[in-house]
Amino acid sequence: MYNRRYTGKIELAVLDTAGTFCDGPGDLRNRWALDDLRGCKAPVVPFYEALQQFGIECDWATIRKPMGNFKPTHLRMLLSLPEVSAQWEEKYGRPWNEDDFDNVLAAFRPLMSKYIVDEDLAKPIPGAVECIDKLREAGILIGCDTGYYQEDSIALNKMLEEKFGMKFDVVTNAEKVPGRPAPFMVYDCMLQAYEITKKAIPCEAVVKIDDTAAGMKCGNNAGAWTIGLYASGSNTYDELAASKPDFLVPHVGYVPEIIFGQIEPRLRRGERPGQGIIETI
Repeated sequence: MYNRRYTGKIELAVLDTAGTFCDGPGDLRNRWALDDLRGCKAPVVPFYEALQQFGIECDWATIRKPMGNFKPTHLRMLLSLPEVSAQWEEKYGRPWNEDDFDNVLAAFRPLMSKYIVDEDLAKPIPGAVECIDKLREAGILIGCDTGYYQEDSIALNKMLEEKFGMKFDVVTNAEKVPGRPAPFMVYDCMLQAYEITKKAIPCEAVVKIDDTAAGMKCGNNAGAWTIGLYASGSNTYDELAASKPDFLVPHVGYVPEIIFGQIEPRLRRGERPGQGIIETI
């Protein structure tokens, strides 16, 4: 309901994919010696292996810098980093060009499709299934957004549903609409939610949950509440804090208590998102 300001409940939660509800932290150095033990490994490994095919060595911290963006955008940003572009010029005697970009991306695509459904990576983060169940029991629609290609996102979500019973009410990706930090994946989930409920959902009734700074900026730009996850995915606490989310928690298991114990009471008082970090757990 509105009393000049929205004072109702949360209607839609939009969760990122890797590092948020699946592909969490763990020690996989038996497979990848450079594993940094953080979550969101599924995009890192194919970038690493694709660049290796062209004689470019990147540590995982470097690969993570553009995380949260649509994967072609991520690659372009990665190749543009001084430490990577310098390697390219040293090896090939010239800056990388669009043909080079296309070639690296072509090497990346099949690797991404392979690793996104890798059994060591494509499993729910502890607390993720319970989180979704609690939100759905409260009548909250569950959305999923991702910087993955649509084909890869469909494959991952199919696997999660078949093996773990994880199902989303609305899904979107950065191949369908412009990706993070733009707000359009959140808006696309809101549009799909409207098509289900035939009820307009205001931005204040939406929560964006993500492990990347780009995801927090996406939620902020959409006018939604934002919950950053600093221990389960790609970005650190400080990196997330710099993007000014409303809340910072270790992982998705804390989301229900933030929504029911923090956000909804604030909504009833007429408060709005985007006031800076309210609370950290």
